[in-house]
Amino acid sequence: MSEEMLRLSRLCYQCGECTAACPLRRVSRFSPRRILYDLAAANADVLKTDEDDEKDLWNCLVCENCYIVCPQEVDFPALVLKLRSEEGGAAAGAAASAVASAVARKESLAHREFSEIASFMTCFEKGVPTDFGVGGETDEESEYGYFPGCLDYFDLFFDLGVNYHEIGDCTVRLLNAVGIKPRILSLKCCGHDALFQGNRKVFEKLAAYNTRKIKESGIKKLVVSCAEGFLTFKKYYELAASGGAEGAEGAEGVEEVERVREVERVEVLHISELLSERGEKLNFKAGKEGSRTVTVAYHDPCAFKRFGLYEAPREALKKAGAGVKLVELTHAKENAVCCGVSGMMNCNDRSKALRAFRLDEARAKKVDVLVTTCPKCLSHFSCLKRETEREKGGRERGGEKEREE
Repeated sequence: MSEEMLRLSRLCYQCGECTAACPLRRVSRFSPRRILYDLAAANADVLKTDEDDEKDLWNCLVCENCYIVCPQEVDFPALVLKLRSEEGGAAAGAAASAVASAVARKESLAHREFSEIASFMTCFEKGVPTDFGVGGETDEESEYGYFPGCLDYFDLFFDLGVNYHEIGDCTVRLLNAVGIKPRILSLKCCGHDALFQGNRKVFEKLAAYNTRKIKESGIKKLVVSCAEGFLTFKKYYELAASGGAEGAEGAEGVEEVERVREVERVEVLHISELLSERGEKLNFKAGKEGSRTVTVAYHDPCAFKRFGLYEAPREALKKAGAGVKLVELTHAKENAVCCGVSGMMNCNDRSKALRAFRLDEARAKKVDVLVTTCPKCLSHFSCLKRETEREKGGRERGGEKEREE
């Protein structure tokens, strides 16, 4: 354990604000405060999984809630990522958070091994597909580069009635609507999930490859439509060689610093920022006279919390037309509750309970459409919605059968 990590952990004076703000506390005994206590005491047991969930690092959602409320600004998410990388990366995380947990607690896994999916996304040598922009215009000389992220791979793994590829197509058309013809960049996975699973080496390789490609492209602005991609490019790529808590200790210094300098010359933007700034040009067609207003709520993804990016998505929605009524969920912005899945890990009963809590909030507000800027949140909310509808349909069919008998 590094001296810097000990120093950060010892800033904590055990007020417990972090544990009170932790969404996992709603469904488990997980306690950031307890982990920080053990770190400050240099207790080696902090690296071991804990059967009662209180100190299991692999349960942490890295959602930023604890960091936001901490009066001492202890960067607990950064400490968790560092400890995960020291403990052994994705292999250890997969065992701790999925297989071992399912066997030990007799839990059923809602999806296939998520860490395997994340690893799969990083393996394509030619980068993610670039055949986005159907119905829109692109420009190979544009200073705006658009990276759609791993959307096509979501279509491979999830059958939830969501066309993820269409997100990329729509993003290009929206950029066109505000006067931008982007260049589609063929990058590899940004490495978010590898980083969050503690697989630092894989993340560094992906970051080096993508940074080289960005440099070669000559773009000045990198536009992303994925909240986690935004976080990774804007924060972790820059800090990967800066010597911060998230930094890659032992990395090739000169080469890494130069890589970061190249990234810093490119402005990273989320599509919602451009839409909120230039939304007057969108000119959405008004609904038919007499058509009902659609009530919309926005789910803040955890990946935006580090930057306080709360208003841009809301402003973009407000400019979507007179037929859209934007309402706030009970827990919104910095108080928003995580969807329950981070880094393609921990899709279990606890994460399902958090998603159910969030969807219940939307129902309480009589929301017609729940909007988010994170494809993962979209997939997990859609999964629970479909599962709930399937169970409801099964109960109804069972009731009909009983009545017939």
